[in-house]
Amino acid sequence: MNTPSIHRILKSIAATAAVSAVAMATARAVNEREGGEWPWNLKLHGHHDAEVAEALGTGWFLNVGPTGIRARIMRDSPKYFTVKYVFRNSPAHGKIGIGDVIVGANGRRMNTEHYFGRGSRGRSTWDGPMTEMAKLIEDSQGTDGKLEFIVWPGGERSQETTVTVEIKPVGRFSETWPFDCERSEKLLASLRDFLYEDYQRAGRFESTVQTHSMGTLALMGSDVRRHQRLVSTIMASYYDKRYDPVAGAGLPAWGWGYDGIVMGEYYLISGDRRLRPAIESLVETFTYAQSPHAGGYHHKPFPYIYRRVASGGPPGYGPMSFPGGLALTAMGLFREAGLDYGEQPREAVHQAYLRSMNGDGAVGYGFSQGDNVLVESTGPEASVESPRGIGFEIPGGMAAIGEYKVLEDGGEPRWLRTEAETNRVFDMGSGKRRIVRAQTLTAPTRPMRHSGNQIDHFGRSGSGALGHLIGNKGGEGWENVGRFLATACAHSPKTLLDGHASTHIHVLWGSLAAAMAPNPRHFQSYMDGIKWWFIMAQAHDGSYVVMPGRDYASTDHVYGTRVMPSAAAALILSVSERSLMITGRGEATESTDGGRPPRYFDPHKQDMLEKELLFTLADMAHGDEIRPLEMELSMARTKVVFSGVRPDWEIEFRAPNSEQSASFPMEDLEFSDRVMLARLVAAIRRSDPEAQALAGLFCELDGQTTVADLYYERAGEDFAPIIEQIFESD
Repeated sequence: MNTPSIHRILKSIAATAAVSAVAMATARAVNEREGGEWPWNLKLHGHHDAEVAEALGTGWFLNVGPTGIRARIMRDSPKYFTVKYVFRNSPAHGKIGIGDVIVGANGRRMNTEHYFGRGSRGRSTWDGPMTEMAKLIEDSQGTDGKLEFIVWPGGERSQETTVTVEIKPVGRFSETWPFDCERSEKLLASLRDFLYEDYQRAGRFESTVQTHSMGTLALMGSDVRRHQRLVSTIMASYYDKRYDPVAGAGLPAWGWGYDGIVMGEYYLISGDRRLRPAIESLVETFTYAQSPHAGGYHHKPFPYIYRRVASGGPPGYGPMSFPGGLALTAMGLFREAGLDYGEQPREAVHQAYLRSMNGDGAVGYGFSQGDNVLVESTGPEASVESPRGIGFEIPGGMAAIGEYKVLEDGGEPRWLRTEAETNRVFDMGSGKRRIVRAQTLTAPTRPMRHSGNQIDHFGRSGSGALGHLIGNKGGEGWENVGRFLATACAHSPKTLLDGHASTHIHVLWGSLAAAMAPNPRHFQSYMDGIKWWFIMAQAHDGSYVVMPGRDYASTDHVYGTRVMPSAAAALILSVSERSLMITGRGEATESTDGGRPPRYFDPHKQDMLEKELLFTLADMAHGDEIRPLEMELSMARTKVVFSGVRPDWEIEFRAPNSEQSASFPMEDLEFSDRVMLARLVAAIRRSDPEAQALAGLFCELDGQTTVADLYYERAGEDFAPIIEQIFESD
């Protein structure tokens, strides 16, 4: 039997990575529509960018870093920037003109085309002028600050010239940014000061709940006294808040999640009991305003919508997953604080994620609905109502509503009667009832293996990841879901600006979740993948600017131009401080045996190593190398010995001193079992450096870094660079 070596597997891993890079080269970025003018013809709101609107009457353009330039990428020159505006009192003012075409900088031309259109999975990327110019700007920031643009004045190629624009030399981002990074630390401090000063200027953050909440949270994590005082002032406005599961003014569902996160984080920091009445009111609203059959939240409370329907009005917008994820995070914070957190609605959102997430960790715009059916009572029980009215649960369940007829296509599902005692019944008015099956899916009992694919609109998964990880220490099933969703976000830097509607709320929640991915290398790779945004979205005054994204409904231009993205950038950078639960307070990656922190690598590489282990076990059996070394197996009550690999590739074990045996596929074994098998191979093939290296890799993935290093030492110096390569190429 031919057994592939670790050397060959590493070459395969490197080749796979190269193929993936080529596959990702087809870019989809700004989603132009309406004849190619949208989004460039939209006007930015907010005083920071008022001069663009005053000068042009329009202008949602791309920001070209701290130069003061706003530009558009034209279809006839997709590798370059066409300048549309230059801010007064900015580094580029008086040097770069409207209509100039920027083709490169610092002696290097930009060579990658930007492709227009909404991103699609596996192809989305911002490769092109945005990512290429970001690298050139960082080069200048890392030296003397002189950015030497290669320019075609007025678009005239024949007049090509070099124009030097001087930007602030702030240094480069470190290899581990935002951790141990001087530039990140200074940037975070300046962004918090910007948010503080902007609030003081206007006496508030811009009016949307997203912007207000993000700005408040960004300052809440600061230890600067004036920032803390402002947060205390802001939080006093929450004391008298009360929430109503029937009131439908505006789009309250978004405010519920954000308010809960702000109050939960502040309560954990301050223990301010004056927030408790508002929190209790919010928990009640989470409970009764929730869609009982989807687990998400409509823009308006469920009872409000169905009272409107009962009066002949429209059902309106369906329940959405993103507000559900935000609510889940808020409830997790309340649980962490030891407060009433709403066990029933929290479990309902958890169930919605179990139903709705796919193998990539993506979650749709709306959660997949659980089993439910609309019926109408046909007997005297038709007059039975919920004491709280339409949209609320009827006490007594199905026993209280008598005979009925099903009003929906598909007839009567079997569970309607067989599970009558546990079904929940909701009053829909005029004798109609929505019956919801109390079906409970089981959370995974072992870590979920991610596909490695990127996902779109990853804020939905990000808020769900945080909601599953916060307030749930020791809840293995919940933590497995949370880590899986966090890993999905960490694999998705190229879809950064894909998020539906408010692009930058996806930027925030997807990024914060990526920081909680169990493999720290995945987060570092993610940060490196979005570095271009941190460079290009920063305006000449140090704040951040909303950028037009890929989604057809991108609306961030109406939320104010600077506070939301500045707060998002600050919160992402603040994961280095871990001062809030949403930025990782209490999270740390540690060895399980007291050694150095473990390293991890992509699941695809792990699959290849597990195949190598399986082939090696088969080769040992074929070569009569098996030794009766006893080991513990998760599926056995007593110790067993490895006895061979069957023709169907199942691994066979038997009891010591017995012929009784059982076999299992590799994927059915717990990871601890695979570690034991790798160590078994190393014990039998003690003089084989590949066997020692293989055991070391499995031990490190299990967190046993002290043991792993012993195996690496046994593998010898020749294997050291190979072992480093398998981690560094992740």
